[in-house]
Amino acid sequence: MATLQTIPDATAILPATGGATSSLAIRSFLYAVFKHRRLVLGVFAIIFLGSAIAAFFRPRTWLASSKVLVKLGETVQLAPAEAPSRSVAQPMNQEVVKTEADIIKSREVVAEAVKRLGIQPETGSMEELIDGLQRAVTVTQTPGTNILQINFLGKDPTRAARMVNAMTDVYLEHHNRVYRREGMFDFYNEQLHILEAQMKQAQARLRRYMARNSIVDVDEEIKLLSEDEVEQDKGLRAHLGKITAIQRKLEHVEGQLAKTPARISFAEEYQSNPTLQTYRNKMAELEIQRADVANHYLESDRHVRDLDKQMNDVKREIAQEHERILAKQTVRTNELHVELQRNVFSLEALQADAKARKPALQRRLKITQKRLRRLRDMRFTVANLQQEADQKKYAFDLYWKKHEEARAVEAMAEQSMVSISVVQHATAPLEPENGLLMPLLLGLIGGLGLATAMAVGVEYLNRRLRFEEEVERYLELPVLAVIPDLDRAPDFARV
Repeated sequence: MATLQTIPDATAILPATGGATSSLAIRSFLYAVFKHRRLVLGVFAIIFLGSAIAAFFRPRTWLASSKVLVKLGETVQLAPAEAPSRSVAQPMNQEVVKTEADIIKSREVVAEAVKRLGIQPETGSMEELIDGLQRAVTVTQTPGTNILQINFLGKDPTRAARMVNAMTDVYLEHHNRVYRREGMFDFYNEQLHILEAQMKQAQARLRRYMARNSIVDVDEEIKLLSEDEVEQDKGLRAHLGKITAIQRKLEHVEGQLAKTPARISFAEEYQSNPTLQTYRNKMAELEIQRADVANHYLESDRHVRDLDKQMNDVKREIAQEHERILAKQTVRTNELHVELQRNVFSLEALQADAKARKPALQRRLKITQKRLRRLRDMRFTVANLQQEADQKKYAFDLYWKKHEEARAVEAMAEQSMVSISVVQHATAPLEPENGLLMPLLLGLIGGLGLATAMAVGVEYLNRRLRFEEEVERYLELPVLAVIPDLDRAPDFARV
């Protein structure tokens, strides 16, 4: 007999929350698993047994490992000849790890290791054997260190260890050959001879050009000649002014000389002027005659006027005569005239000397100016030759440094920018790489996961409503009562 099971009032039902949804999901998951428990057990048994059988019957592989230390050197950055070179440390990065891994897994290293161990292929060719060994080798970097681990996966632990050790030894030798820079010293030595010859030729051209043009230091000579040109120009101008001054002074002295008599009187003797006495006697006679005529004639008479006129003429003559006349005179040379004449001669000599020196000064100035112009024109040629000589010397110095570096590198044949040393050789592993625990765990986890997933999938494809929550979520109505299945209900529920 069925019983009616009541559900709480709809007003008392709380809205669905995230916790209710999670509870429903867990409930649905457990329902699906227990409902399809036969399917779950069957799938789990098949997968687990398959993993166990595969783990027991698969061939064992052994992983042998050796460790090498990668010591990064310093790379030298060459600077110009006058500046020091500087060394830059190379960091341990993935590029270096990949480079070393490629060298380890290279065909030359594997083939040489096979040759040393005398391994022969059981089936197939030698090329297939080497290719398979290359795939079996892996290289990993120990985190936080400069140590590389060389791993080899083989079927026999002893042979795997021998193979790793052989590959490690071959890798050390091959690494040095890869990084060694042979022939660089000879190359730089040959280039040094060429550059030295070019440098000497450039320097010889510069010396010949400077010797042919009598140049010691073109810039210093231009500076000195410029100063000398200014001084010579000033001296020439002063000399021309001096010539003009001498000419003016000469003209002035010659004017004075022209005005100065060459001879002057030294002594003079004077006597009474007989002509004056004669005029005076004549005048006395005329005065007597006029007095006599004035007694007989009037003043306006012609006789009186003639006598007056004669008297006036005699007076005029008397006025022109001197009381004394020079009777005897002694003369001598004028000292002033002689001195002026001497000055004229001196000035003429100075003028002649100054005019004679003028062409030499002008010629010297022209020679200096011409030399200065030539030096200024030749300065560019000298600069080009000097620059060429400096460039050749710079190249020679640069190659000399590279020559010395190449000599040092080749002298240290075992040293390279990246050097390798063995930290640990491989030993035969005690445990195989593919043990039983991992396949069994994978079978257990994979079987459980796949079995439960299949059960959930089958139940998910079943679209029937199984729980009250699903009914409420699908119909969006509350469930008021549930009629249980009496065949599956407990005994106390059937009473």
